[in-house]
Amino acid sequence: MSIRMRSNKPKATYPFQGKAHKAIQDDLWSLLDRWEHRAEILAAIAHDQRASGRHESAEAYRNQSIESKKNAESVRKVLMGQTE
Repeated sequence: MSIRMRSNKPKATYPFQGKAHKAIQDDLWSLLDRWEHRAEILAAIAHDQRASGRHESAEAYRNQSIESKKNAESVRKVLMGQTE
């Protein structure tokens, strides 16, 4: 007798297949790279601003960097199938 385990997690369904699916996936990878790059640049600017004594400006850049990291993580979850 074999026991079949059921997953509570619904299977992902995608309305796109074939070339369209590949193109969307490629675009998402590109978007992920852009968000990560943006986060790095903003963090570097924040560091420079703080070093120059511009603390208010540094904080604004830091917050933008954090938001970019969050956006990158959201895209990464979509790419990895973790949309919860």
